[in-house]
Amino acid sequence: MGNRRQLSQITTVVIHCADTPNGRANTIEDIDAWHRQRGFRRDLSIAPKHQPQLTAVGYHFVIEVNGTIRLGRPLQETGAHVEGHNYNTIGICLVGRDRYTPEQWSALRSLVVSLSHPGNGLSISTVCGHRDLFDGKTCPGFDVSEWIAQAYTTDLNNILEAQ
Repeated sequence: MGNRRQLSQITTVVIHCADTPNGRANTIEDIDAWHRQRGFRRDLSIAPKHQPQLTAVGYHFVIEVNGTIRLGRPLQETGAHVEGHNYNTIGICLVGRDRYTPEQWSALRSLVVSLSHPGNGLSISTVCGHRDLFDGKTCPGFDVSEWIAQAYTTDLNNILEAQ
């Protein structure tokens, strides 16, 4: 279950993948069900009106295949997305495994820029991938620091074109 935190305590954005087949149109509701099956639970008392139908999702944002950014946990609630690092992080999940649609890439860039913007109440100093916090992980299927260093330019191998 998530704990309450102050926005100023959030310092890191962690990018994940859903580890689903690339291009399959899974939704945040699917992820919520998977997380419920794994025993995750939200503390709905922290923000009772914030997505009350999502009772287990561990991420704060999910970017679906069509580029829609869906809200998961409120930022005031710790996530359940990266063991040992949830207290000061925001979890963003891309639906897919390692190739994402241009719409997803555009949405991810916009979301990361927005969350990193000074003056929004957050203290973001780091944006990384799940794999950067755990050896042996490949999630989110690309090098986040390289993506940022290249001014959010995506390697062509990680772009999923229309089917």
